Amino acid sequence: MRFKGEQILELVSGYGEVWSAGVLSQLLGHQGYDFEFVNAKDVLFVEDGGRNGPEVLWKRSRETLQKHLATLDTGDRRPHLVITGYVASTPDGVATTLKRDGSDFSASIFAHLLQASQIYIWTDVSGVLTADPRRVPGARPLECISYNEAMELAFFGAKVIHPKTMQPAIYDSIPIYVKNTFQPQAPGTCIHVPSEATMQ
Repeated sequence: MRFKGEQILELVSGYGEVWSAGVLSQLLGHQGYDFEFVNAKDVLFVEDGGRNGPEVLWKRSRETLQKHLATLDTGDRRPHLVITGYVASTPDGVATTLKRDGSDFSASIFAHLLQASQIYIWTDVSGVLTADPRRVPGARPLECISYNEAMELAFFGAKVIHPKTMQPAIYDSIPIYVKNTFQPQAPGTCIHVPSEATMQ
């Protein structure tokens, strides 16, 4: 199979996520935890959505993921999963990525597919702030906001979470917690208000 330059770039740009997830899975295993590594490229399928970015093929992805998980579940053993973010495959099975904010989007996608109860987005700020801390020294994190408020903030330039990341969470009313990697004890922000949505 011959690949175009853009396809090679997509393949290579996803290696960081694949390698880091694989290393984390091995580390957890050596520490005695029961984790399995899942390469999202093998179970998540997307198609080109044009200006809207990649569109998830939900039915195919759900069925493929369930088949893959069935091979890991032996009845008395149901391991935790370390799943790569950012990467996926085209309908033809060619490696691709979820583009901008793809890692966060991956978390929301798999939360929906696996019926998770919570989503944690780890970033370099302690949640969604009342203002840009570089311009407003007194900016403080918001304890809880609605999905709509978070999307409105993103529309006006807030760079904490992309609206597309929230779509699968909104469908299942899954709360999203935005936390600070460097201050994990900080409460962060909870984004959660039940909302009607339609997902194919």
